[in-house]
Amino acid sequence: MFMGPPGSGKGTHARELEEKFGFKRFQSGAILRAMRNENSPIAKLVTELVDTGRLAPPPIIAAIAIEKTKEILATGNTAVYDGSPRTLYEAEIITKELKDFADKIFVICMDVPVEETMARLAVRLTCSVCNAPAPKGYKGEKCPICGGKMIRRIDDDPQITLDRWEEYNFRTKPVIHYLESLGIVEHVNTDQPIEKTAQDVENVIKRVLGI
Repeated sequence: MFMGPPGSGKGTHARELEEKFGFKRFQSGAILRAMRNENSPIAKLVTELVDTGRLAPPPIIAAIAIEKTKEILATGNTAVYDGSPRTLYEAEIITKELKDFADKIFVICMDVPVEETMARLAVRLTCSVCNAPAPKGYKGEKCPICGGKMIRRIDDDPQITLDRWEEYNFRTKPVIHYLESLGIVEHVNTDQPIEKTAQDVENVIKRVLGI
């Protein structure tokens, strides 16, 4: 599980593990953002929450995470969570429900100061189709991965980013403390060049999984 504040690099490094080791990535945020195309009452509620920097109802996230993870593990693959769980409820129910399905559960916590994430998100472009962030220095209008349109995400607005940090401090930090009490958290400093962070993440993966 990759956990950390907005703009800490969760998606970037989860995607790298997907590409390098063949892990299967579960991104709750992308699933929730895709719900904006649905017309159900719950989809409208989730879209409003996500677009204003708030968290979707934990039972919805937990149910989606458990279902998708069991599908991944059933094929013999390793699941990588990109930004989940974000609430104590999610952490408790997910670890409980998956303990008999997963050989090992552990967390990489991405540590970075708020000022750095504000600077990152102020210029971040993301693909509207595959949700991949633009590579460093990339200025094109189309995604280099799938050809989709590169956009500024609504929740990357500076004020919404601050709101997301407030949510993180209030609801997600206690989750990390809970998972630390289980002895399954590894911390990585992401306030450094991306290449160094990637190497630190890979070192953790190899050490914990013995690969």
